[in-house]
Amino acid sequence: MQRLPIYLSLGSNLGNRFDNLRDALERLAVFFHCNRSSIVLETSALLPPGATENWNLPFLNMVIVGTSSLDPFLLLNRLKNLEKEMGRSFDAPRWSPRIIDIDIVAYGDQVINCEQLCIPHREIKNRAFLRYLLTTVGFREFHLATPEDYKALNYFTLDPKFVGIVNVTPDSFSDGGKYFAPDAAVNRIRELYGEGACVIELGAQSTRPGYGEIPPSEEIARLDEILEKTSDIADCLGLDTYFDEVVKYAIKKYNLKWINDVKSQLSDEVIKLIADRNAKFVIMLHGMNISWLAERVSYLENLGFKRANMLLDPGVGFGKSKLENIEIIRNISRIKEMGCGVLLAHSRKSFISSFSNAATENRDLETLAISALAAERGVDYLRIHNLEWHMRFFVAQKLLITRAMD
Repeated sequence: MQRLPIYLSLGSNLGNRFDNLRDALERLAVFFHCNRSSIVLETSALLPPGATENWNLPFLNMVIVGTSSLDPFLLLNRLKNLEKEMGRSFDAPRWSPRIIDIDIVAYGDQVINCEQLCIPHREIKNRAFLRYLLTTVGFREFHLATPEDYKALNYFTLDPKFVGIVNVTPDSFSDGGKYFAPDAAVNRIRELYGEGACVIELGAQSTRPGYGEIPPSEEIARLDEILEKTSDIADCLGLDTYFDEVVKYAIKKYNLKWINDVKSQLSDEVIKLIADRNAKFVIMLHGMNISWLAERVSYLENLGFKRANMLLDPGVGFGKSKLENIEIIRNISRIKEMGCGVLLAHSRKSFISSFSNAATENRDLETLAISALAAERGVDYLRIHNLEWHMRFFVAQKLLITRAMD
């Protein structure tokens, strides 16, 4: 039996809004099969007269279309339970900020108008941004909207996931010294957070060719003030390091949920600590021996790691010639087949000089071309310097591809 197309709207303006949307989509998958999703619009909060200033928090909004075996009322019940599980309080005033808000906008051609449920959603006519998002996923039942009918503060996409880079060093190959001062690093972290970074990875130890290693105590000293000042967004901060002491300190004091083991030399004790904290763990390939990654995945599983928390990095620029770097990117599907997430850290790397004369800091266009190929081939995370360009590119691509499905 063919199931009716169902349109849901999702919104969030409290906490880590991007993660809230991703979390909701993951939970929805249990009882809702999503066929397509819209881009994400950031809009001003809709406020009643006399609302307090702390309610004036911008919303992230998106629409998804799919199917479910649940009838409209059972679906509504599951959605309300999902919102409650994510921490939404139904005792809060109607227009107050919320972690998540999920509404049934339409359910096939059904019309329901009762106190509990109204389908089509009664606010469609009042929310031009919602009508525009519906337009982008092929909804044609009403007079919909164009971008001229509403004002968006910004445009985002949830996929691929972007890992922003903040090098807290004086000598990194691309932006050495730019964010070495704690306040500069904090400002950049908050900027990347606002631009939609899924993770912001801090590196206080340079890994460029010929770098001078600093001891763990100095690495911690470089990080401590920065992590202290950004503790409110610690859920999206990660660490690029290879010292046990640094990982222990950052995980225990700041509860970081992302560790990039750039040299694969962390001890079993620390790896178990990362696994116990249910954190993501990036495993980097040095050289071209892809079978080593498979062996490493099995080893980590024996230490208690779930594959869902392992991310495999082909290690662009580490122990590979320029042409080998290109080859491993072209064949990244072999790494994807191992059943873990895949991260590509290719941004501004020196292998780009094999096909471009651009200076290191000017390689964002080439980086973006590689990112597009990587995303097409299923790479989950893109570790990049220029998040603004990437977000703009992938928003446009998603919008065009989604419209092409109509």
